[in-house]
Amino acid sequence: MDSYVLQQAVGQKEAVRSIKQHQNNLIAKWQRLFRSGRQLTSIELVHLPYWCFSYQYRSKQMKDPIRGKVAVETYQHHTAILPESAQYRPVSNETSLLAPFGEPVPEVARNEIYWEAFSREKKRKDIAVEILETAVLYVPYWIGYLQGDTIDIIAVDAANGKIDLGIKESLLEAIMASNK
Repeated sequence: MDSYVLQQAVGQKEAVRSIKQHQNNLIAKWQRLFRSGRQLTSIELVHLPYWCFSYQYRSKQMKDPIRGKVAVETYQHHTAILPESAQYRPVSNETSLLAPFGEPVPEVARNEIYWEAFSREKKRKDIAVEILETAVLYVPYWIGYLQGDTIDIIAVDAANGKIDLGIKESLLEAIMASNK
């Protein structure tokens, strides 16, 4: 199975800036009234594995099928439909790759694509989704380690610079699995 790395677009300084902005938002300030704040103590780049499925879907309303890629995170099965502009490169000497978990789950990808198409199509029963190819895609994340009364992490998507609160459990599972 082929393996690729999604291009990193955000450096460490930008990731630190995103974390600090997140910590200074209104909700975070309100939460600090009830507990002491957590300070960023370190940050590292890791690559979380996703099953990457090339697909095409057809419906009777379309002349030609639509092709694309959908990624399914290997631990918690978070999904993302990848834009055509996404830049990939083959895996080389990266040291921050976390190990994939389990086997590819094309049904999760197929459902994600179906529901994406479902929201656009009028005659929903005519949608046919076909998985063409499977690969492993490593997505870069900056993990900020926060320390205060408790220790916590916060993830910054290194492809777009946004804080990704939903991926925390997957990152923790992947880091724990890599330390076994």
